[in-house]
Amino acid sequence: MSHLRERKEKSCLNCQATVHGRYCHVCGQENTEPHESFWHLVTHFVYDVTHFDGKFFSTLKYLLFRPGFLSHEYLKGRRASYLHPIRMYVFTSAFFFLVFFSMSKDGEMVKMTETQSTAKELIERLEKKKTRTQEKLKKDSLNASQVQRYLAQLSNIDSDLVTIRKDTSAREQLITFRDDFNFLGSESDFKTVKAYDSAQAALPVSDRAGFFERRFTRQNLHLREKYHDDSKEIWKAIVEKFKHLFPQMLFVSLPLFALALQLLYVRRKKFYYVNHVIYTIHLYCGTFILILIGILLAWLMHRFHWDTDWLTGIFTLLGFFYWYKCMRGFYEQGRRKTILKYILVMFLSLFIMSFIFAIFIIFSAMSI
Repeated sequence: MSHLRERKEKSCLNCQATVHGRYCHVCGQENTEPHESFWHLVTHFVYDVTHFDGKFFSTLKYLLFRPGFLSHEYLKGRRASYLHPIRMYVFTSAFFFLVFFSMSKDGEMVKMTETQSTAKELIERLEKKKTRTQEKLKKDSLNASQVQRYLAQLSNIDSDLVTIRKDTSAREQLITFRDDFNFLGSESDFKTVKAYDSAQAALPVSDRAGFFERRFTRQNLHLREKYHDDSKEIWKAIVEKFKHLFPQMLFVSLPLFALALQLLYVRRKKFYYVNHVIYTIHLYCGTFILILIGILLAWLMHRFHWDTDWLTGIFTLLGFFYWYKCMRGFYEQGRRKTILKYILVMFLSLFIMSFIFAIFIIFSAMSI
């Protein structure tokens, strides 16, 4: 409630309905004088912020220390005392990804390290690639252009084998894996998109590649042109694009995860699909906060040069335990049933996330 003077007129300024009391029963607007002072504007802003903070911290307390409780309260209709699940998700996810992206960019809290292959592993990869290329050369259906390309690959492989055997640290000098990028297995004898399009246009309509094959081949050629046949740079660009689509990926996974819960608890008639969605939102919010706490603790320990490897293991186990407690608290089933369904949920979520991951990786590669 504001501290503005109530209007004598009993017609709502917003919807023109007749007002009984201080608030309009149709739209909910307070029937107060429309003119307000600057001081009132400031105090109203402070009230809204502190009101939001009060709800946020009380909601946070139940979210972390009573898993499943908030979803139960929402199911029972007790909602005014807590922050709305959608607002909670927007706030926590925005803060989480703001911190995550800033840290991964600076490389201080989150470091993405690239595992390098040993010289022995590189030699094995080169020999396997040489064997596969030799097998391709044995095919009778090859045209002159394909034969020339495979012979050039063999020459590069032999050159790289000599290089890596001579100097095991000369990984950056290898040229075989630089042009080893084929988007979804699409291969082409052409070097540019323009050349491929011209060749497709010259063919009869019945002999042209299908829509998906043509689309993937063109994108493969586009990426190889753009990054000068450097597969490492291509994958680096795809991963960077995918990283910034990660919030959307999690948002898409939310209704699918709720659908999996709906299937698991189909016999529990009191739970509708929207109840599973609310539960999933609270689960995601709690997970975001736990990860944030773990990252901040790791950052503090890193400042004091303490080992943080054990901290990752502890918070991983804590996350799994939190998910179990959420299921037990919200669905109120025994330990055996909860553990069984928890395992099934883990497998279903792994399948869902793998599917969405593949879709978003393809989308990332197609949108560069």
